Amino acid sequence: MVKCLLVADRTRLALVFHQHQPAGNFPSVFQEVTERAYAPLVATLYRHPEVKASLHFSGPLLDWLEANRPDVIGDLADLVRRGQIELLSGGYYEPVLVGVPRRDGVGQIRALTDRVHAIFGQRPLGAWLTERVWEPHLPSLLAEAGVAYTVLDDEHFLQAGLRPQELGESFVTEDQGLPVVVFPGSMKLRYLIPFRDVGQTMKELRARHDEGARLVVYADDGEKFGGWPGTFQRVHKDGWLEQLFTAIAQADYLQTTTLEDAWIFQKPARRVYIPGGSYPEMAEWALEPNAARRYLSARNKLGDELAPLVAAPLWRNFLAKYPEANALHKRMLIVSEELARRSILDSSSEVRQAQQNLWRGQGNDVYWHGVFGGIYFPHLRADAYASLLKAERILSERRIAAGEQRDYDVDGYDEYIFRGNAGAAFVHVQSGISMRRPPTSSTPLRAVPRPSTRCSGAPRRPARSSWARPPRRRRSRSTRPSARRSAGSASSSSTTSRDAPSSRTASASGGTRPSTFRRSTTPSRRSVRRAP
Repeated sequence: MVKCLLVADRTRLALVFHQHQPAGNFPSVFQEVTERAYAPLVATLYRHPEVKASLHFSGPLLDWLEANRPDVIGDLADLVRRGQIELLSGGYYEPVLVGVPRRDGVGQIRALTDRVHAIFGQRPLGAWLTERVWEPHLPSLLAEAGVAYTVLDDEHFLQAGLRPQELGESFVTEDQGLPVVVFPGSMKLRYLIPFRDVGQTMKELRARHDEGARLVVYADDGEKFGGWPGTFQRVHKDGWLEQLFTAIAQADYLQTTTLEDAWIFQKPARRVYIPGGSYPEMAEWALEPNAARRYLSARNKLGDELAPLVAAPLWRNFLAKYPEANALHKRMLIVSEELARRSILDSSSEVRQAQQNLWRGQGNDVYWHGVFGGIYFPHLRADAYASLLKAERILSERRIAAGEQRDYDVDGYDEYIFRGNAGAAFVHVQSGISMRRPPTSSTPLRAVPRPSTRCSGAPRRPARSSWARPPRRRRSRSTRPSARRSAGSASSSSTTSRDAPSSRTASASGGTRPSTFRRSTTPSRRSVRRAP
């Protein structure tokens, strides 16, 4: 009886490790980070059966481990069988869920859940939320995908008006009546582990226990345990991780748990509604430099207690900060829209392959940046764009040639979009034309810059040397009418930023005009009635 009371009085400690490598990253990076971080972490857990933990592996990393490191997969399977760890689900290619269509977010989570179940025989109930990017509509999306719980930063809960001493519990939130349990991850532990002495970490855990916390959650990247600069020597060679697990196992006021066990045996404290945002560092990175300085200044003036009440910028600000991210994102939305229409009546293997390519192009890393790159890595952006082009190539095989006028990149001006089974052209009246064919190459076939005619002092028509059209040849008197018609027909098939909008008037003998040209119903601030 006394033993049960002692166990009940302990603070539950949930250790959550998140492992991810983006699709398209160099194989040497997969191998190096696995040898320095992922494999040693799993091996250390294997040597400490008294320490429970929750682990998340993204789809690309899980695929690579299964193909190249079956020993790591085998150790994980053993840890699952003996109930020491649980594996979390999430978006297969690690998308930011608020940045992709709902159907794709739900599909990616279900795909990783099925993959984990197929390999380890365990169907995850919880999910890792990419970069902890949260918006209030996510509970219904997660519930639709079969997710019962996830982890956020404690900053999310402080923004909802809770006090730090109230965060020793789990909470429940909902959207449209569909609930999800949310666990607050400790920001202070994120900064202590593994950069400070083990004693400082244990001192913080003891303080949380003395405050009456029933549950403390540590959730962060597994790359910090050997993959980050300088951490391999400290964490593994100097034995820091061994010391931490030993100290946790010997602490009589702590009991490690998985998130699943905490979800089952510990009821949520109450219902909360969390505003959109992410961890504090993300909010700073998403803003322009001047705005970021004002944001940090406001937080610093208010102090630690009131700083979380400063409205945090949304992750979506990256799409306004970086035109490259916005262009890729809006192109992804077009591919997703076309795939959704095609998949209503077609569930062939080609459509499923297009879906995989689309999902691959939705990986979060190329739409934002942190300390270690992201959008700045050209090889990742090239892989994402190539994946979208591969999906378009598959979908274009049964596409009916058509054109539309819509503001697809949401810049306030309509663009002309011409698509058929031979390629696509996106005409930007502000900048030029981008022509794509559906092969595997991600390099644009033609990009013709064009100065804006709406700027003061800009010429109405650029000099001829700036156009991609070759100079007109002088007609020979001996040229026959049939030859002239043939030459005119051939020249009409060459599309530039000057004549692309008027290609709907091309002669039938040229044969490049779309079969239909429609105006999109997508609202925009300005309607372009005719081509300049």
